[in-house]
Amino acid sequence: MKRLLFILSIVIIGFVINGCSNNSVKGITADYVDIGLGKSLYEGYNKVDQESVQSLVNSYNQIEYIGQTSQQLNLDKTISIIFVYHDKISGTLMIDDKGIFHTDDSEKNYQISLNNDTYEQALKVYKDLKQKY
Repeated sequence: MKRLLFILSIVIIGFVINGCSNNSVKGITADYVDIGLGKSLYEGYNKVDQESVQSLVNSYNQIEYIGQTSQQLNLDKTISIIFVYHDKISGTLMIDDKGIFHTDDSEKNYQISLNNDTYEQALKVYKDLKQKY
């Protein structure tokens, strides 16, 4: 009985340390974003309003993924977001219209959970920023 209790304690401690296999990205902050679609990239400094920046940051910080995928990003429909905080890159996100995404802290592609609207938000910010150029 003591041995079973000991093993159970180790398993519980492992879950606590690993965050119960938390499938979410590391949180970031940003003052502004640079954003692109396909091969284009636009600088958002003083061109993207803070509300939009914060909305993208919040959306990024809430990304939960279903799991790793072998599917490749559709580069023609991939939105690239560079989050900048105090003139340093705080994070990057590449996401396509099918929810395949890649962040700067991983070498793998993941499938975003279906209830996330990061792509749609980013596409709107991209279109608004593109009109300013």
